[in-house]
Amino acid sequence: MTDLKHALCLLINNTNYKSDETGIIFNDREHNIPVLKDVWDDQKKRIKARNFAIFAPTGEGKSFLANNILRQYFESGVRLVIIDLGGSYTKFAKLYPEQYTVLRYESGKNLGINPFYISDINDLTPERLEDLSVFLFELFASDLKVTKAQSVSVKKILRHYYESTSENHSLDGFYNFIERNQKDLLGQLKIHPDYFNVTGFLHVMSEYVGDGLYSFLFEVSEDQIYKIEDKRLIVFELDEVKDNKEILSVMLKLIKSAIQRTIWKNRAEKGIILFDEFAKQLKFENVLESVEFYYQAIRKQNGAIGIILQSINQLPNNSTSASILENTQVIYSLNNEKGYAELVKRLNLSSHDLNQLKSIKNNLSGKRKYTEMFIKIGKESNIFRLEVPKEVYAAYLTDGKENEEIMKLFEKHQDMEKAITEYSS
Repeated sequence: MTDLKHALCLLINNTNYKSDETGIIFNDREHNIPVLKDVWDDQKKRIKARNFAIFAPTGEGKSFLANNILRQYFESGVRLVIIDLGGSYTKFAKLYPEQYTVLRYESGKNLGINPFYISDINDLTPERLEDLSVFLFELFASDLKVTKAQSVSVKKILRHYYESTSENHSLDGFYNFIERNQKDLLGQLKIHPDYFNVTGFLHVMSEYVGDGLYSFLFEVSEDQIYKIEDKRLIVFELDEVKDNKEILSVMLKLIKSAIQRTIWKNRAEKGIILFDEFAKQLKFENVLESVEFYYQAIRKQNGAIGIILQSINQLPNNSTSASILENTQVIYSLNNEKGYAELVKRLNLSSHDLNQLKSIKNNLSGKRKYTEMFIKIGKESNIFRLEVPKEVYAAYLTDGKENEEIMKLFEKHQDMEKAITEYSS
């Protein structure tokens, strides 16, 4: 009888992979049977933060895996924002022609985002003033710890600006308003000079207005946010700006402003923000801090943030990165021939996790090709396979000769689904 009890205990814990009630489809590694894994965890039974990270060296299929995860999320009703420096998601987006938009940065131009725009005075809610004050502090005092008194001061000035100016609100207009009224502004609003340094503000912000070095970023004749309000798949392509840390940092702040005014307006709606190809840029302190702001803001939302990196060492070993990793509780790792020592060290993975990582095997030459990956959700981990039909494989390709052939077919048909079907037939 004792032996039977022990055998039943082993049976319960070591039988086939078990599907969750909902989730993303992967395959088990025993029989390639589809398995649902709940990596969102609505009830927060396994994870408190549903943010995720994908780690793998070049060529192991990071973007392929990301396309697979994002497509399934998208088709289940989740809204997606992809901030991309590599152009890996255009094909995926074109599969949904009525539901996506791509905002692409071009050198010397702006994205058409005016964070100061309001359609009427009712838009000026306490939340909107809070968001605008944070945006301004990120621009002119990013290296300082903002006090409550300073925050209140900026919100008072913003409110006074909107009450005094009926139209054409912009950063340039706000700057000129402060410059014109600098003698009486603080006294009129009962703000102590220690709480708002007018001279310092005008000096730092002069770089973003008038003939300032980066004024082009804010030269907006018309706010373009209406273009993304009704879209469920939004891609910001920042490839041309990836080597300029100042412009990239400002772009991330502008994008966050746009997201707050559209996607995060409805807190009941699920949303995901993905950062791809950001490895080199994360070494720039102001860019890393801009990314961290997204992690702070997502806590108030029904959403998740994803990052894709070749190695965990591409996240600098500092407090900002530590904060990002602490708030990332879903981990995907693909095969890495150089080993997993740093991943284990910085994510505090167990010896059992390490053994699973070492067991990853891919088969890209057989009749049924697949890759294997390690997935850790909270404290639970296992190895899964990713095997997809040839049409899906074609849709997820992000570079190479095959991808070029599909894009040529798209140019011919102007229909991505038709292009993929013709290529796969």
